[in-house]
Amino acid sequence: MAQIEREILERTEPTERVFKAPPFIPRVKNADLGLEKLDGERYFSPAFMKAEWDKIWTKTWQLAARIDEFTEPGAFYVHELGKESFIFVMGDDQQIRGFYNVCQHRGNRLCQSDLGIMDTFTCPFHGWKWNTDGTLKQVADPQFFRQFDAGIPTEDLGLTPVKVEFWGGWVWFNMDHDACPLKEYLGEAGVQLETYEFEKFHLVNYQTFEWNGNWKHAWDAFNESYHFGELHPDMIEFGEGHDIPIELLGVHSRMINFNRTVSEIVDDQDTITPLRQRMMLGDQEGWRKNGTKDYSGAAKDVHLEEIRRRRAIEDETYLPFEQMNDEQLVHQYHYSFFPSATFTQTPEAGAVFRYRPHATDPNICYYDFFIMQHLPPGTPTQERPENKVHRHIDGIDYAEAFGGTFDPVLANVLSQDGSNMTTMQDGVKSDSFKGMNLCDQEIRLRHFHKMVDDFISGATTTHDLPDGEAYLDRH
Repeated sequence: MAQIEREILERTEPTERVFKAPPFIPRVKNADLGLEKLDGERYFSPAFMKAEWDKIWTKTWQLAARIDEFTEPGAFYVHELGKESFIFVMGDDQQIRGFYNVCQHRGNRLCQSDLGIMDTFTCPFHGWKWNTDGTLKQVADPQFFRQFDAGIPTEDLGLTPVKVEFWGGWVWFNMDHDACPLKEYLGEAGVQLETYEFEKFHLVNYQTFEWNGNWKHAWDAFNESYHFGELHPDMIEFGEGHDIPIELLGVHSRMINFNRTVSEIVDDQDTITPLRQRMMLGDQEGWRKNGTKDYSGAAKDVHLEEIRRRRAIEDETYLPFEQMNDEQLVHQYHYSFFPSATFTQTPEAGAVFRYRPHATDPNICYYDFFIMQHLPPGTPTQERPENKVHRHIDGIDYAEAFGGTFDPVLANVLSQDGSNMTTMQDGVKSDSFKGMNLCDQEIRLRHFHKMVDDFISGATTTHDLPDGEAYLDRH
């Protein structure tokens, strides 16, 4: 048991209520998934990439866009995934639908803008037109088509739809119309996260990073904390990621990163250094306004004081403290939905990570970073920065990429993670590489890659999902 777990268990006056999201502490034991090495070929093999596309990407639920992107009929949003492009659009009936972004005349990409408002989609090549509900509106000069002499087959020429459902303020889609419903797919993990009221969150920024590594390297990097001590020396000064509780939830998983504390591997646990002041306490005046004296305890115990403070005001705040367990009030709840979406979350803010494969090259991926905030009611909506694709090969200033919407300390953490992508991709290709040796703190990786293999083999499908406790050991 980690030091911080003992301190949380021994805290005074814990809240004795049942919450929708169960606390991590005391930690639950995960099932034994073995000790086998993870082969490197899965990260660079074109054949493996093809199998992933056929059995995972085209069969599982994918996160597309925030619902509030669609402000009026005709509002559309284009999303790229692998070799495919999709249009999501609100119709005249206020329904949001999704279609493959393909002209049914010559196969041109129909919509070539990222987002906007249109009452008709017109192919810029020959002028064929489609309505926002996907139905064919006009064929340019149909008299030239002998195959239309008996009438234009409008149903056959409509835009090809994808399955669309909604959760957490997001539009999700599935290329497989026979897939199980979204909420069934999200399962217990989705139920637990409902406590954050994501529908009320505001999208502050969304940036995309093109990295020279396979998408699974990105997933691996952001789903374990074992690397914090070496790669993120600043982060362990104001948080704990060492020996943390992890839970496997069916095909998904979760972990906790402890905020406003000091890692047990750091010698000085007590001093409020300038970095800790900034990342743990922020504006001391804000504490005084909330009826709490200036903090004078040990740095490692800030989180305990903040839990007490937040619980005391749960009836007065717009934040959903009342429906959150004590851990959630301060600490980072980190959930990943297989295969491509991670929610890392506190009550007032969070980030969503999305991992996307390149269209043809297993050595390249796209990492999307969404910054979310739960703003006070009535806060004016700020125009967010333009989404851009920042390419590793061009050099990335991560703080600059976020245009002041992301703390430079945390932007540097992201830079540190991104720095490994090329070297990881190169390393797993080496003839000398014998396979990954994963520790218990990397069990989410072992579980994730098992899900990859199980979907590819057909052992798992959206109609045959493992139970939410299938990989937990309750004995």
